Amino acid sequence: MARRNRLNRQAARAVTSPPGPVAPELATTGSGIELAVAQAWAPTLARVVLGLVLLWFGVHELVQPSLWTGYVPLLGPTSKLVLVLVLFHGWVLSVLGVALILGVAPRLAAAVSVLLLAEVVVSLTLTAGFSDIVARDFGVMGLALAVFAGHGQRLLLRD
Repeated sequence: MARRNRLNRQAARAVTSPPGPVAPELATTGSGIELAVAQAWAPTLARVVLGLVLLWFGVHELVQPSLWTGYVPLLGPTSKLVLVLVLFHGWVLSVLGVALILGVAPRLAAAVSVLLLAEVVVSLTLTAGFSDIVARDFGVMGLALAVFAGHGQRLLLRD
């Protein structure tokens, strides 16, 4: 009887453990549960972090738009149209950030984020060349692409 219970526990562990090799530090736990938990929550963490980054920049553009007007190409930084564009961009970033944090249409929000960040990366690269700001925005765009392409989201209000 004890042997059957032990075999049942081993079979249950085999089902819950991830396929493929387990990292050496997790192999000592016997089941790799920590890795399975990390894999299950990683897409959600990526979505929330992306949302926080977009919300941070969106709110900053809304609070201090004059600091962002210099990033609008082809228009003077003192133009009223530039100020309106920066404020609109700030609202879009803020709405996308909140949607991602709350889990409201996360794939749509991530897709729009990818397009918006691609526009930012291309615009900044063409006007000022490749810089640390472009590299940062390119990295955030990669995170948005990963959230868009990922699956297994948790903590969603609406998919």
